[in-house]
Amino acid sequence: MATPIGNLGDITLRALEVLKSVDFVACEDTRVTGNLLKHFEIKKEMISYFQHSKLSKIEYIIELLLSGKNIALVTDAGTPGISDPGQELIHRIRNYELGMRQITNNQETTSGQYSDSNIQIIPIPGASALTAAASVSGMIEKEFYFAGFLPKKKGRQTKFKALSTLGCPIVIYESANRLERTLNDTMTYFGTNVDVFIAREITKMFEEYWGGKIEEIISTLKNHQMKGEIVFIIKKK
Repeated sequence: MATPIGNLGDITLRALEVLKSVDFVACEDTRVTGNLLKHFEIKKEMISYFQHSKLSKIEYIIELLLSGKNIALVTDAGTPGISDPGQELIHRIRNYELGMRQITNNQETTSGQYSDSNIQIIPIPGASALTAAASVSGMIEKEFYFAGFLPKKKGRQTKFKALSTLGCPIVIYESANRLERTLNDTMTYFGTNVDVFIAREITKMFEEYWGGKIEEIISTLKNHQMKGEIVFIIKKK
């Protein structure tokens, strides 16, 4: 379920209805989600589920779902399952369901214990930094490649070389303190005939959007405050 990136006014009516109706909320950080729930005066038990959660936590969530409980999966901000740990949970649930169907089809169970174990995974759309930045960039018409977070060290050079061969705009998630490095790496592997677009702190108090030729962006980077989360778009001319 999508939650606001920054501006709490971006919560959807449907999201609020779901949060009120579910039995549990699975979240990255109970403090962040707790503040969200408190703001909308919703009291729910939270389950901490983050990047380094053990397999036992996933199994626990699946057990709750199989027992008939409804769980809302949220990330700290935006849409879960996009460059965050939510995707691993969804993947394991779908694999579990596939395994149960195969057992049932092969008639390896006589009790029928798996026949009613279907777990529905339903998206509750809403805020997304990816689509928000793409929509105001003026750089994307029909297609783009989403690269997520780039490797910090190992594999970074290989990744940039691969991205430089693509013929469509590329969308990257980046932190403010690594943006200058990423801009310089982009110019190294893509050349100077490149336009870039930067969206910083989307929907928040100090949100900022700017773009242009990569050399100009690098030379004027000091004029911008380098804090917060960034969506970075590259487009070769």
